[in-house]
Amino acid sequence: MTTGEARDLPAVIVYGDADAPHTLDVYEDMRCSYCAVVEHELGATMKASADRGTYRIAYHVANFLDRGNEHGGSTNALAALGAAASQSVDQFAALRVALHDYRRQHGTEGLADQDVIRGIVTQAPGVDFLAVGQAINEDRYRAWALTTGPASLAALRAEWEAASLPGRAGTPAAFLDGKAVEVLTEQGDPVSVEEFEVNVAAALK
Repeated sequence: MTTGEARDLPAVIVYGDADAPHTLDVYEDMRCSYCAVVEHELGATMKASADRGTYRIAYHVANFLDRGNEHGGSTNALAALGAAASQSVDQFAALRVALHDYRRQHGTEGLADQDVIRGIVTQAPGVDFLAVGQAINEDRYRAWALTTGPASLAALRAEWEAASLPGRAGTPAAFLDGKAVEVLTEQGDPVSVEEFEVNVAAALK
């Protein structure tokens, strides 16, 4: 992906080999505490599998936790991710991890503050702060975020229904070629790396 305008940025950001034989669809919201913990526990494992070519990861980032607030933390974070993705997928991936780390350590309220978002961008390794920071200052990707967030939620609901999962669709959620892959236990804790890999292997059969 090369640097471009917001209108050219896809709603789904894909990490990994475009020719990988499988796709892991990951659904999340940057204000979601469970998403942040799952990333902390399983993110590196997911990325390593993508780097090996087992699957590519399609990130669907929603903003439903803002409840319609166009300047809420989910939307601010998503707009920043759009700015990073416009530079490269690797910058998107690095900022995504940094945002989840912030959420896990500091809670959700700070994400509504653009100064906090800029601070996270500054600390994210490999992210071009000048380019991404300028895009944040110009609010260049807010309109993209406001369409991408609902589109991600709609895609989650459709995939949830297609997989015949019980209850209401929610984040975090992962599907491998349309098959649900558990990332949380019934108690709301992340599954272990070993359990996740077993779940992936089962979905690949």
